Amino acid sequence: MKGFVAALILAAVLLGGITGNYIYINRVADRMNERLEKLPDVTNDACVTAVKELLEYWGAHADTVCLSVAFNTVDRVNEQATTLLACAECGDVYGYQTALALLRDSIGDMRRLEAFSIGNLL
Repeated sequence: MKGFVAALILAAVLLGGITGNYIYINRVADRMNERLEKLPDVTNDACVTAVKELLEYWGAHADTVCLSVAFNTVDRVNEQATTLLACAECGDVYGYQTALALLRDSIGDMRRLEAFSIGNLL
């Protein structure tokens, strides 16, 4: 009986950790997407500052996200965010839009791979 109770407690802790991870990853993804939506046009002087703030936010959470999300996904987010900054700094309109689209896609992959589903639990 004690073993059964211990197993139930362990299962509850495990499900709580999975739920907490799901909430955290999705919250980071939501905030990244909100910041992406608010980014000004590359021709705006405030664009570089806004992209740097986005990178600072991501940098503050990347190590924690990396504990759960696959390295290649986190690396893609890093690469696309850095490319976005480089394009903003040099005023490359087409590169900026491409990096923005690829960063949105990478964040979507991060969210999809950490979705609360039976497939991801196993």
